[in-house]
Amino acid sequence: MKAEQTQITPRSRTEFVLGLVFFVCSILFLLYLIAEVRNWVRDQQSAPISQVRLYGKFQQLDVNSLQQRLHQEYVGNFFRVDVDQVQQFLQQQPWVYQSAVRKLWPDTLVVVVTEQQPVAIWNGEQLLNEKGQVFAAPIQQLNQPLPWLYGPDGTEQDALNMFGRMQQLMALHQFDVQKVYLTERFAWRLELADGLSLQLGREDTLKRLQRFIELYPTMQQHQAGMAEVDLRYDTGIAVRYAVTDTKRKT
Repeated sequence: MKAEQTQITPRSRTEFVLGLVFFVCSILFLLYLIAEVRNWVRDQQSAPISQVRLYGKFQQLDVNSLQQRLHQEYVGNFFRVDVDQVQQFLQQQPWVYQSAVRKLWPDTLVVVVTEQQPVAIWNGEQLLNEKGQVFAAPIQQLNQPLPWLYGPDGTEQDALNMFGRMQQLMALHQFDVQKVYLTERFAWRLELADGLSLQLGREDTLKRLQRFIELYPTMQQHQAGMAEVDLRYDTGIAVRYAVTDTKRKT
């Protein structure tokens, strides 16, 4: 019995050649795509950040100066800019309370800043925000007058709360509290906008302040030269006059 011989027809040969050509073309096309992707990635890695967008409600911050510094320090390669480093830089700036930083494709750095809201000057050198937190910023840059609070370290919140209660009570009677002092012995003293000082002691502070308000119409008859009112007595008050530097108890 003779084995059958397989004959390669012209059609089969043509299909084989076409298949081989298609395979080679596919490989070449794939290599071309890989090369193009590598070139694209290399180009994008050198893409620069060309602009910084700064957002927030600003009253104290010098926006132009801050944006210029961000441009100088961090405008560069998109992929190499470290947003954590930018955020750390922002947190070191005066008047910055919080910040958020992100990169926006293809060439933008987006910066959102929450500004500190100063409500008082603390110990003549620092500032307090509305939460009673101390922060450092140039006091001379304040665009509005603020009360001055003084006290030992760690009593910032107490001083701010007491000032709020005092000011609320005094404002009802057209008095303006300008300075509040809390001594090392936790005694309170306040100074009005006209310079008059009130000694309130450690106990019944608001009650003593109310007594001052009630007695003030009578005291106005002798208001000239009045420098200090001592309300630490159980009954009555003592008044010190700047001119004679003597006390009169009423």
